[in-house]
Amino acid sequence: MRTTRFLAAFVLLCGVAAGQTPSAQAPQQNPPKAQQPPQSAAALTTRTRLITVDVVVTDSHGKPIRGLTRDDFQVSEEHGGLQRIEKFRFVDASTSAPVPASAVRPSGGRVYSNQAFDKVTAPPSILLMDVLNTEIDQQAEVRRHMLMLLKTLPNSTPVAVFVLGHTLHVVQGFTTDPALLRAAVDKALRPPDIAQNPQDDANSPSNVALDQNGGQETPSIQALEDVEKTEYEAQMAVRVGETTDAMVSIARYLGGYPGRKNLLWFSAAFPSWIAPATDFGRDSFAGTAAYTDRIRKAFESLTDAQVAVYPVDARGLEIAQLYSTTQNPHINHNNPGAAFGRQLTRDDTARLAAQATMEQVADETGGKPCENTNDLAGCVQSALNDGSSYYELAYYPENVKWDGRFHKITVKSNQRGTRLRYRTGYFATDEAALARQQTPEKLLQQACVGPLPSTSIPLTAMAVEPKQAQGQTQATQARYLLTISPGALTLPATGALRELHLQMAVCEYGPKGDSFVFYRRDFSRSVSDAEYQGWQANGIRNIFDYDAKPESQRLRFAVLDLPSGTTGSVEVPAHPSEFGPMPGPVDPEPTAAAPPAAGAPAVAPPREVFTSLTFKSSSGASSKLDWNNGMVSYHGDLGIDLGASAFFQKTVGAQFHCQAGALVPDDPKSTAVPKLIVVFESSKGSVALVDMTGSEPKYSGSLPVDPSAKPFFDQVWKICHCQQP
Repeated sequence: MRTTRFLAAFVLLCGVAAGQTPSAQAPQQNPPKAQQPPQSAAALTTRTRLITVDVVVTDSHGKPIRGLTRDDFQVSEEHGGLQRIEKFRFVDASTSAPVPASAVRPSGGRVYSNQAFDKVTAPPSILLMDVLNTEIDQQAEVRRHMLMLLKTLPNSTPVAVFVLGHTLHVVQGFTTDPALLRAAVDKALRPPDIAQNPQDDANSPSNVALDQNGGQETPSIQALEDVEKTEYEAQMAVRVGETTDAMVSIARYLGGYPGRKNLLWFSAAFPSWIAPATDFGRDSFAGTAAYTDRIRKAFESLTDAQVAVYPVDARGLEIAQLYSTTQNPHINHNNPGAAFGRQLTRDDTARLAAQATMEQVADETGGKPCENTNDLAGCVQSALNDGSSYYELAYYPENVKWDGRFHKITVKSNQRGTRLRYRTGYFATDEAALARQQTPEKLLQQACVGPLPSTSIPLTAMAVEPKQAQGQTQATQARYLLTISPGALTLPATGALRELHLQMAVCEYGPKGDSFVFYRRDFSRSVSDAEYQGWQANGIRNIFDYDAKPESQRLRFAVLDLPSGTTGSVEVPAHPSEFGPMPGPVDPEPTAAAPPAAGAPAVAPPREVFTSLTFKSSSGASSKLDWNNGMVSYHGDLGIDLGASAFFQKTVGAQFHCQAGALVPDDPKSTAVPKLIVVFESSKGSVALVDMTGSEPKYSGSLPVDPSAKPFFDQVWKICHCQQP
């Protein structure tokens, strides 16, 4: 009989202990308290973060200046004064030798890694074709210039090709092979989905109505214009969100590689704001918006990852053109000159606003914009040459308040005739404290979202010969040897021991690859110095067994260093048929990350049929929460209030109680948070997710929630938010 994955998802997201029976009794007077896991990680403190500044130094002719030393630079902050340079090095990629094929290692065969390079001296570069914000004719021109650029890039530079649509696509991973890169660029053209400003859209409902009314505005047309402005802003907000989320994902992907990285962003971009429109609609401020916070999040992530962004305006050098009235039939014929003028003003304003976004991202990350030119390839090559030789300065901020505000950086050189270009500052965010504000589940889930792995913690997974269990076929069993680099972890000493505060998740993606089931494990423990030294030599290693499912597309292992909030993830195939030649059986070494040292439990959950919960009272009344008949339903003669209370006690209440209107841990020393996301999966693979973290229950997934169950979850939500009558 086929089993569901609900049990594991339920255990991890809602706190139910594995091995419990499907039936849940109504709550007793004094339910036993679940044992609390160690929470010492939250109390750990780490040194303030290291701020790295890449400084490009040139003479008056734009040629790089070499031979400067640490003493030739001064770094100061706006309110913190002069800073001590802790680390200093000069990087000269212009003299780098060609990268051997072995240095850029594609992940595949039976060894999978989130590190693409063994050692690379030139800054790796990503060519990002932004079809989300770029018209198709502009994309074609960009493609031509990208191909020209590839001819001039040195073979010491690893290059990858990404395409940004509504999601981020990896067309070609890092390589130095020109043929692979040219083939990837040829695949970069995609139909765009860009909403046009309704004021300039000849087919917008308001313009059609205006034309039918002889060009005369009416209150109803103006009301329609206000609606269109609001809808346009909503579409723009989606574009901005998808673009900035992609930038953050790229930052996580590149953040684990040391040194400078380049992101070449080929795009028409988007404005950082939408200004009021006084000549369109009744409400001038309808549809106005500012996207500075989203943009800030993107370039803050990029600067922290040492990614310099080189925005390339896909429009090139444009000349404003007046259109005839036959081309734009909705221009006011009574005063066409003024109408054309206003349209040209809007076009210029939109272009300048988009370029302002590009310039801001370039300035803040230490890159350089390429705009108002038709020589895009030459412009980009000049910018890359400008940044191929640079000085890397790093310091720990002194006399600085970690208040989350922007802190301006000033770098000076005591050498005459030098021109310096560098990131203009950083946001003083206490990243460790910020990470502690999010649950480990949330941080690990973020590491599982998106097409790119996180590289801040280096990981390697090797497929090895599985041990065949009774009743299982060799073809469905997968076994992985996971190796975690200890250098990226916080391992403080407590006396003669070291403290490991590490959690891991296995993300199992469905057939379409756009959703996953999430299993979490905690490896936190104390280790001896001998074991710690073994980790330094061989890495932290452990074995994971997996029972492959026909519908699973892929797996991703994700790890989280709790004190710092740093994550790493690596993707592996879910099916043994995709592995290369297998080595012999492998057992965990004595340096495994979590006991037991041998016979580690399988990653997959207990294989039980678990598609309903039954609630019973001492009087004999009962009800059932069922999710295996095409929907999640609740039925029976036990009242919803009793059933919801039993559900709460089973999932959350054993560890938490209400205090001052909120759930708090029963253990005063605990920093645990209630897990208020419930995942149900039917035997046919359909999934329902009930999110009770917000102002009301939210339902999503392919498995619908029946109206009979919604009052049940409403009551559970009230109990979880201490609104129980």
